[in-house]
Amino acid sequence: MPERAVAGTVAVRDATATRQRILEAATVEFAAAGLAGGRIGRIAERARANQRMIYAYYGSKDELFDAVLEHHILLAQDAVDFDATDLPGYAQQVFDVYRANPHFLRLTLWQALERPELLIAVAPVVRTMTDKIAAIARAQAAGQVSAALPADRLFDHILALANGSLNVIGQPSSWTDAQRHDLGVSVALLTDPPRG
Repeated sequence: MPERAVAGTVAVRDATATRQRILEAATVEFAAAGLAGGRIGRIAERARANQRMIYAYYGSKDELFDAVLEHHILLAQDAVDFDATDLPGYAQQVFDVYRANPHFLRLTLWQALERPELLIAVAPVVRTMTDKIAAIARAQAAGQVSAALPADRLFDHILALANGSLNVIGQPSSWTDAQRHDLGVSVALLTDPPRG
């Protein structure tokens, strides 16, 4: 392999590794301090990168915060299976993702406070949400899910229950299987179609 090609490959690997270290360091910083309280200097120190590289890769502190949120939202979406006919199971999987990744819950709380418009600006997130709402609407039309609420509002309530169940629980060590079970029961009461 020519020397220039090898050097180019190493540079790409180094850039990828640096970006990943920055993303991981920013996750820790923003989860602890939010966007306003987060400091690029602390991120650079934790990532073993200089501040200029952070700005070169991500543009600004706001854009880095957005990249961190988008990264974790997409990871969470990939970790959760969605079946419109098993919305209690979906809510419990969301609970599981938050329980396994408490930094993600803190990031979403900071996002709600400091960047509420962010979720409607991330195209893959919007697309996934739209697909889920459409699947719920189809399940409602088929009589498999309660149609007492429109599909979009029903989905909002399910997410509010899943997120709210963790917001009041505290530290991950206190997030119990009993609370996970109760979340499933609550969502079932909201989504099960009427009998008879």
